[in-house]
Amino acid sequence: MSEQKIWEKKKVCIIDDDPHLREIYFTKFTQEGFQVVVAVDGEEGLKSIQETRPDIVLLDLQMPVKNGIEVLQELDTDEVLSKIPVIVLTNIDNEEAFKEVGKFETRFYLIKSLTTPQQAVDYVREVL
Repeated sequence: MSEQKIWEKKKVCIIDDDPHLREIYFTKFTQEGFQVVVAVDGEEGLKSIQETRPDIVLLDLQMPVKNGIEVLQELDTDEVLSKIPVIVLTNIDNEEAFKEVGKFETRFYLIKSLTTPQQAVDYVREVL
């Protein structure tokens, strides 16, 4: 089975309020063979996770309505959804945010400005 086929069945949920980044990551993950679901804020992201049950979530921290920490808190309280791996993809590069995220079971904490879309795909593949 080709590598493309392996990822066709895997669903990624991208939660980010930046329309340009959503489009870039949507395009890259689609090209790499993933199914992609996007959400513009934490509240929409939670609904999307509940409805689509993705295999993994890429989560921004700074968003309107519900921020990434609030999403992590809600996921953590749900027995099923808490098992979905989360990769934080944010521009917040400080120890306080890192410690806050560390209270939850996230797989990677990536800084957007230091992470290419291909690297994000590679991290997702590593987790899955």
